[in-house]
Amino acid sequence: MDWTARLNQALGYMEDNLEKTVEIEEAARLANCSLFHFCRMFEVVFGTGPAEYVRRRRLSRAALDLAAGKDKVIDVALRYGWESPESFAKAFRRCFGITPSEARQNDIELETWPPIQLAVILKGDKTMKYRIIEKDTIELAGVSLRTTNTDGENMKVIPEFWQENSSNGTATAIGKNCGSMGMFGVCYDYNPKDNSFAYAIAVEKGDHALTDFPGGSVTITIDPATYAVFESRGPMPGAIQAVWKQIYSEWFPASEYEHAGTPDFELYPEQEDPSIDDTSEKYRCEVWIPIKKKGK
Repeated sequence: MDWTARLNQALGYMEDNLEKTVEIEEAARLANCSLFHFCRMFEVVFGTGPAEYVRRRRLSRAALDLAAGKDKVIDVALRYGWESPESFAKAFRRCFGITPSEARQNDIELETWPPIQLAVILKGDKTMKYRIIEKDTIELAGVSLRTTNTDGENMKVIPEFWQENSSNGTATAIGKNCGSMGMFGVCYDYNPKDNSFAYAIAVEKGDHALTDFPGGSVTITIDPATYAVFESRGPMPGAIQAVWKQIYSEWFPASEYEHAGTPDFELYPEQEDPSIDDTSEKYRCEVWIPIKKKGK
């Protein structure tokens, strides 16, 4: 069974159990990958985490049931897993901007989430070049925030985080302590329950004091790992975001590897030409993903 069929099987399980209990671990098993890899892949390819997808599908089905006008709000709420009509109404309003009772009106149009089904694997117009690297423990220091993949929030927040720290001088202060690898953008401390993770702008930890960084700092220890390393060329952040999506939609499905579950990072080395900045088509950076053989 290929990747598309396995993922459709997982999606089918989620859809079939919207009125019951959906175990994300079971969906990952059906997709033949670890829970961590399944959640990361789902977020990168579909733009939201599996738990959030299930929640939106339940709300979408609930909206259709309410529009049919046959069931009480409390019955619909309980059917799709909410413990009370109050908690259901709050989630419904947050999703659709109206109350469940208003959704029963004939002239109301709601933008619901249809079920996902994959027909084919997306194919790029060129082969992804990568290299496999064994790396010892990496000790980092930098500044961080916490964000989420829900609604693609990370795609907006992380570039803003870089812009903010470039404007206030923090990125420059961190960059002065760069080691041989360059500057890091690290994703770590991932929580699959709410799709949240920490992201840090960091460098290899040296002899400098942590207070050298404006606003304080964090330290991150990345254990020894085997990495698949991919190059990105082009203006930021679009170029590297496209690489992330291609890795999960094309490279991982065709490879014998999956995400190892430890921190992954973007690496920003010194450019070959000092005149090249992150708006240039020649701007180069890398994506480092810890990997392990599938099924291990």
